Amino acid sequence: MPMVPGGRVIGLDISGTFGGGMRGALVDVAGSLIARKVAVTPRISQEDLIGNLVTMASRLADQAQRDSAPASAVGIAVPGLINEASGVVLRSPNLPLQEVPLGQILQDRLKIPVFLTKDASAGAIAEYALGAGRPVADMMLVLIGNGVGSAVVSDGRVLRGVHGTAGEIGHIVIDPAGIVCGCGGRGCVETFASVTSIARRYTMAAKEAILAEEVVAKAEAGNPAAVRVWNDALGALATVIATAVALIDCSLVVLSGTMKLSAEALRPLEALLAKRINLVQLPRVEVGVLGETAGVLGAAAIAFERAGMGNAAQEWRRSGH
Repeated sequence: MPMVPGGRVIGLDISGTFGGGMRGALVDVAGSLIARKVAVTPRISQEDLIGNLVTMASRLADQAQRDSAPASAVGIAVPGLINEASGVVLRSPNLPLQEVPLGQILQDRLKIPVFLTKDASAGAIAEYALGAGRPVADMMLVLIGNGVGSAVVSDGRVLRGVHGTAGEIGHIVIDPAGIVCGCGGRGCVETFASVTSIARRYTMAAKEAILAEEVVAKAEAGNPAAVRVWNDALGALATVIATAVALIDCSLVVLSGTMKLSAEALRPLEALLAKRINLVQLPRVEVGVLGETAGVLGAAAIAFERAGMGNAAQEWRRSGH
């Protein structure tokens, strides 16, 4: 379905809320960010979180009105277990959202259609359409932030599964006796490879509190404690990514999220995957190219499609934008 000429939507990404902020943008049919908003949001209540979403979306909607091109819908990228059909956040381990009809609440306050999607699905759609995934039809995106999320694009479509969790690796257990995870389990991948877990594990080992990116930099410089923490994170990721690749046979794995990673930092991951993958083709591993804009662009693509305004992801991919 071709895109509706002149259409605009609002994309919001709250996957980094407790890591520093939520992001929003007014997006047109070409995938251009007409206006952007960023809000720093420390750990807050559910109602304050919803209020911040309403404020950001309202300001972007006002901008669209001033441009005489009103926004037709809102798409929101949310971490956790999402019922996309009903707009209910069933559970979000890193946000104060559980069994919350977020889509309907926001729609009632904003007076325009609101559609939810998993944050990793939004990132995967954006990277497939406009980023590292453009050369391929099948890819996996791994999102490293306060948690670890993931999603799979197969033949150009995001796999969702019966409960909306297809392709999700963040809460696969690596160590049943390990650290308690935000989901309530123990030793999930997230307890090894999220930015908070990397920083926490290094602090426990070295008695020094630093950011996850600094841990990675220290690991590259040979710091023993940092090397152990980063190797544990990469080992956990390699184990679950190898399993996923065996099941979905994708040609590309893209790493994205709030922690900025270099190709050099990920080189050990490629070696670890090579040791774990035998009969199936080894995928390429790349860093996402869209950075902090991936979530809002993917959320906007979902809004365009579910509002009946066209398949934005396919159109953006074809246009070479």
